[in-house]
Amino acid sequence: MVLTNGSYLNKIIYIWAINSVARVLPSHGRSRRFESSIAHHYWIMSSNIINREKLRTSRHHIFLILLAIFIGAVSGAGAYLVKILIHYSKIMFWGYPITFINVVKEAPTWKIILIPALGGLIVGPIIYWGAREAKGHGVPEVMEAILLKGGRIRQRVAFIKAIASSLTIASGGPVGREGPIVQIGSSIASSIGQFFKLSESDLKTLVGAGAAAGISAAFNAPIAGALFSAEIILGNFAITSFAPIIVASVVGNMVLLAIEGGAKVFKVPVYSFNSPYELIIYFILGIISGIVGMIFIKFLYFSEEKWEKFKFSEPLKPMLGGIIIGIVALKFPHILGTGYETIDLALQENIGLLLALVLIFVKIFVTSTSLSSGSSGGIFAPSLFMGAQTGFFVGKISSMLFPSLHISTGAYALVGMGGVVAAAVQAPLTAIIIIFELTGDYNVILPLMMTCIIASLISEVFNEYSIYTLKLKLKGIYLREGVEVNILKKLKVKDIINKEFVVVHQNTTANKLLEEALKGKHNVFIVVDSEEKFLGIITLNNLKLILGEKETFEKFLLADDIAMNVDTLTLDDNLETAMNLLGKLDIDELPVVEKGKVLGVVYRKDVIETYNKEMEKREATSLLLSKLKFTKDKEIVELTPGYYIKEIEAPEFILNRPLKDIRLRSKFGIDIVLIKRKKPPRTIPLPGGDESVRKGDSLIIAGKVEDINKFESHVE
Repeated sequence: MVLTNGSYLNKIIYIWAINSVARVLPSHGRSRRFESSIAHHYWIMSSNIINREKLRTSRHHIFLILLAIFIGAVSGAGAYLVKILIHYSKIMFWGYPITFINVVKEAPTWKIILIPALGGLIVGPIIYWGAREAKGHGVPEVMEAILLKGGRIRQRVAFIKAIASSLTIASGGPVGREGPIVQIGSSIASSIGQFFKLSESDLKTLVGAGAAAGISAAFNAPIAGALFSAEIILGNFAITSFAPIIVASVVGNMVLLAIEGGAKVFKVPVYSFNSPYELIIYFILGIISGIVGMIFIKFLYFSEEKWEKFKFSEPLKPMLGGIIIGIVALKFPHILGTGYETIDLALQENIGLLLALVLIFVKIFVTSTSLSSGSSGGIFAPSLFMGAQTGFFVGKISSMLFPSLHISTGAYALVGMGGVVAAAVQAPLTAIIIIFELTGDYNVILPLMMTCIIASLISEVFNEYSIYTLKLKLKGIYLREGVEVNILKKLKVKDIINKEFVVVHQNTTANKLLEEALKGKHNVFIVVDSEEKFLGIITLNNLKLILGEKETFEKFLLADDIAMNVDTLTLDDNLETAMNLLGKLDIDELPVVEKGKVLGVVYRKDVIETYNKEMEKREATSLLLSKLKFTKDKEIVELTPGYYIKEIEAPEFILNRPLKDIRLRSKFGIDIVLIKRKKPPRTIPLPGGDESVRKGDSLIIAGKVEDINKFESHVE
């Protein structure tokens, strides 16, 4: 028998067959030589297969690491390119690359108002007709690509984002370059991954690596870059994902250092922590930073809503935003651009107390105006700006109230930067590490941890979503711990209920329970009474508690004595509810109960598997629809022989009704494969039965020609 290069499964079967033959032969019919030969052959074949599988996996990981090195290098170079573009664009707009604070002193009034408007006038059409994903601060778009598009980002996004954000910042837009650099790095990584036709999971990992390299290069902070990607972009610290991210982050930082040297981003003061009593002040700073971050989140999306409703040409909205920013800059030139110069003023204690307080709220206003009107830029630098002014203000007041503490106001400005970032993005670990890497001083860690954790908690009390995930939520994407839970809301328990479960009666003894646990595959036992009504559950953890005292308890301890009373599911509960309960109880299966009777169970693995399948269906639908071209109104496109797809305006008779009540398939023979919603702009692939169609929605429907026509002509 010759072993060919067949599948891994065939090799396993072959080994099993050899081993089985050796076992079934009578012992007297087997020579020791034969037994030795079989054992030796079994060992060699097992080792070869395992080693080959390990080698294949290792080669794949090495390949990803090599790609991560390349992505880190290209992203680092891209970050430098953005800086160069901003520098020369400043020269183009202002005549010479002076700081924005001095612009007002040097330039006439008309120029201060005109140049931000001119920047918006140029950027608006570039984004509108080039790549609309480049609008705004960039990070939510990367998260959306990972969640719903398998990590696929259009190749043009990197180029458009670099141009648009550079022009916005150079013309005075009060936004940051970090978000754009993240999106550029992610776009480059996605293009490389798509070129090599990588799997969806590998593509997501590389996108995260590109984002990490971007943050690393922007702040000269490789550890923070890796954590930012794992904590915010991917929500995943698995080593298979984390290793390429770390490599890309380090390489991105090294490339930028090689190009421009080790210059610090900010003029960071020497940190001093003079008294343990200062921790109380840092606690207060955490509360205030959390409130500032909360206000920033709420005002940004309030502003976006107002600009969205404002009836004006979309490509020209950034110009109007630029005019408003220019007018504000006449009084407060500090708000123009990234604001790094003003951050340095706070760190070096060279800014007025009242001015620092006012600049916090002025920056919130102008940053929200710039991003909401359609310009391109990040929120990281504005958050650092607000944090520096917040920390300076708290530190200055504290030094006046408690002169004996010898408070360093610049130190509070530094910690405040981390506090507001932690509150805005709700990622305290990333904020802590960024500030630590900026200082390189271990003494800052304790105050940083205090302020950042408190700030993040305060923000979460008032905002369920961060400044990134709220944008996804407004599109109908509900993110929790790296999972888009809107899908789970649409799926019902009755769709995945499993009839395989173990029932024990309330009078079952501990000894019988232990026997059942040892021979079965279940981790949860459902306890019922004499009428088969649900009483509670027993988990393996419950049984472990009595295992050590088996002889004492086995005769008189009954199932009813150790059963836990837990919340149960019903058939109409959605899978988000199921997942929340499974997570809360930390168990793998949960009973489904109706009128006291146990109908079945829901397994955690089934919820996850169903989620993954729905994500695949959504991705396949989006990919299919992206390839279809509707070149004129009411065009019908043949999908497969006899099966067509068409885009129509939502008819009146189905508006504001759950799709399950309309019975489209049984009544008309058609399916709605996608809903295009205008307000707020979003697409809903494969809408569930509880979804409703609104006025103004466009529907992409699929079916036979006659069925599509019947649906279009139907009136109720």
